[in-house]
Amino acid sequence: MKENYKIWLEEAEWDLENAEILYKNKRYNTAVFHAQQASEKAVKALLASQNINGWGHSIVNLLSKYHKEFNREIENIIKFAMFLDKHYILTRYPDALPGIAPHNAYNKEEAEVSINQAKKIIDFVKKEIKYFEKLKKEK
Repeated sequence: MKENYKIWLEEAEWDLENAEILYKNKRYNTAVFHAQQASEKAVKALLASQNINGWGHSIVNLLSKYHKEFNREIENIIKFAMFLDKHYILTRYPDALPGIAPHNAYNKEEAEVSINQAKKIIDFVKKEIKYFEKLKKEK
């Protein structure tokens, strides 16, 4: 599992790139979904880097698992995770919102915010991975 963390992180960055492409093409709901996916996969990369199974789709739950295991600070990014978690279903399913299709429910600002939040979560993950790599070298 530990070796796979780089693949998870690479896929997170790919999803973020896809979110930006979708944003530029005014596919806002799907851009938001890919921002959520980028964040989820990044946190799964962080867990995998420490040989911990990152099961589930909730970024909040994944970060909470990380915090519980290592007592590392997550307070600065948990609000971004909460925002993005809300869009895992709503961005995709026509029956998730009453009387409105997801592609009509999202706007440019929501997509922009989601992408920026995903970037912050990915940056957090990279910083945390470097922290553990530095610890390992010091031993």
